[in-house]
Amino acid sequence: HADGKRRISLPTIEDAVQHRALRYDKAGEQHYDVISALHKSMRGSDPDASVYWLAKMLEAGEDPLYIARRLIRFASEDIGMADPQALVVAMAAQQAVHFIGMPEGNLALAEAAIYLATAPKSNSV
Repeated sequence: HADGKRRISLPTIEDAVQHRALRYDKAGEQHYDVISALHKSMRGSDPDASVYWLAKMLEAGEDPLYIARRLIRFASEDIGMADPQALVVAMAAQQAVHFIGMPEGNLALAEAAIYLATAPKSNSV
């Protein structure tokens, strides 16, 4: 500009704010808050919230194999014998992510999260 000052447009600011909100420290507290929110959503049988938190993690750059491991753990610990197929679904999602990679693996993770959220829950072994 003529006055020598740089101007930042509203779309640039909105874009920066949006991307900033997606970032979180993978080793920090927000990382654990978000994975906890995914677990609570699945435990609460809320498939919409489960997919929301899953998408938030993926968009923020979380390792999809880490998410797959958490889904496997959830299937074992929170569903267990109430639906033994849950572990098979979670393992299949992990294998799909490993085999086909991303972004295609997103669908396998989402399908697993929805399945786990809607499955009956039990903490008996």
